Amino acid sequence: MHSQMGLLRELQSLDLYIDRLRQEVAELDRGERLRAKIERSRQRLEDVKARYQEIHAEAIDQELRLQAFDERLRRAEADLYSGRITNPRELQLLQREIEQAKQSREEMEVEMLRIWERMETMKNDIDEAERDLEYAERVYQAQMEEFHQRKAALEAEIEFHLKERAKLTEQIDPNVLARYEQLRQRLGGTAVAVVEQKACSVCHTLLTPYILKRLQNEDALITCESCGRLLYDPTLAQ
Repeated sequence: MHSQMGLLRELQSLDLYIDRLRQEVAELDRGERLRAKIERSRQRLEDVKARYQEIHAEAIDQELRLQAFDERLRRAEADLYSGRITNPRELQLLQREIEQAKQSREEMEVEMLRIWERMETMKNDIDEAERDLEYAERVYQAQMEEFHQRKAALEAEIEFHLKERAKLTEQIDPNVLARYEQLRQRLGGTAVAVVEQKACSVCHTLLTPYILKRLQNEDALITCESCGRLLYDPTLAQ
């Protein structure tokens, strides 16, 4: 049984290493944070473009208002200089109306300039948002390439050690292996404890003389009375 326990000890070391490899695969950065950043960048770009379209529509409306205003102003000036209106009072009122209209038009032009400035700012914001999105996508692509390469390497290593494990389990008694697998599943992956200075290496409980004697004399699986793990004394295998 000492030789079987030696094989179990070797199997456990292999299993724990495979577990660590699988855990590393599970903990690989799959780019969730970067994908979220890309989505935020894409949403920002869409929002900026939407605001730009709103301002652009406002600019078109303002230009149409200016054109209509210019047409009315042109007609008023045409009336003023046509000679059709001869009443001084009417001419004075029309001239005052034209002057007020010109002042209003200047205000409309100032507002038009403000709209254009906002559009230019929005264009710059769109360019910036597009650059941010492009950069985030490049970083994500690089991250994914690294992820797939590392994942493939780990999985290949796991596959190799699983084949080594299969060879090793062929040398172990099926009943012994079944007990090991049961304990490994129940005790969090560690089914075998080494006897170190007359104590269990896992729970560190000092083993009783009775257990130590059984280890020396009995050809059976002996477990720690505290944690229930299979005990392996490497000195007995020498």
